[in-house]
Amino acid sequence: MKESYCLNTDSLPTIPVPHDCRIKCIRIENQSIVFIFEDDISWHDSIVAINPKAKSLVIRYHLVNDVRDYELYKWVKPNLLFREGGYKSIAHCLKKGQHEILKGLTHSELTYLFHYVGYNTIVIELYSESARQIVLKGDVDAVEYEWIY
Repeated sequence: MKESYCLNTDSLPTIPVPHDCRIKCIRIENQSIVFIFEDDISWHDSIVAINPKAKSLVIRYHLVNDVRDYELYKWVKPNLLFREGGYKSIAHCLKKGQHEILKGLTHSELTYLFHYVGYNTIVIELYSESARQIVLKGDVDAVEYEWIY
């Protein structure tokens, strides 16, 4: 079952949040970033309230302009090298056709925490054991949820 949400209309949609669900794989397709979630996703409390019979979930974020039209930020604690802590951009690592940083996040149990929705914009907060907090910000005009039973 597919559900589509448009982010370029007068009123913004209420998009369900798969909170605390593990992302198994991240793919880049055409003009989209695709999150493929773990199997047996329905045991999470956030999914039981939305779709209790779902086995897995695939979310497609359709980018407005280009497939490189997203930004990645990583939380950095203050230390000797980084005097100031906070979110630091790792967008300088993203070059045309090279999305290894984004795809490589799933090597250490990447978890979806929450998202913020704006007009043609979505900000997604992720958590990884190795990289800690990661923010993915993109110019997105449509979000598609595909529930797998």
